[in-house]
Amino acid sequence: MPASLCGITVEPALVKAVLPGGDSLTSATQKPNGGTIRCNLYVDDKLVLSLAQAWWSEGKATAAVAPAYPGTKDGTMSEDERFIYSGQAGVGRTLPSCKTSEHPEQDLYIVVETRDSGIDDPEAIEKLLTAYTKAVEGSAACREPAAGS
Repeated sequence: MPASLCGITVEPALVKAVLPGGDSLTSATQKPNGGTIRCNLYVDDKLVLSLAQAWWSEGKATAAVAPAYPGTKDGTMSEDERFIYSGQAGVGRTLPSCKTSEHPEQDLYIVVETRDSGIDDPEAIEKLLTAYTKAVEGSAACREPAAGS
């Protein structure tokens, strides 16, 4: 298991818990639009897990963003209302301090979605979602780019 998923460091055991068995694991980064970076994980060349960083209008509640990701339907909301998750998917809002001038007046959300993997484990999804959200908060995604970069 890699310790880094498309540049974001996360505990391999948390990732392994939401992956089906297989022989090979590969990952690829996608940027479907200007506000989203998606990290796709493939087991034996089959897409099984997608982790996304997506910018949404500031002030939206996690519950308002979650319907865009069907896997979170009927999910469980965390006490602080930052996270909503089911056995297959989850959405989490980064801390308000996560800001960049590239995305003014927007909040960064983290999305974890399994893809036809047979996984149905809300606890494992919650652990990966919260850990990955914290890792993104500590990464360059939540900081201004250095001058000249």
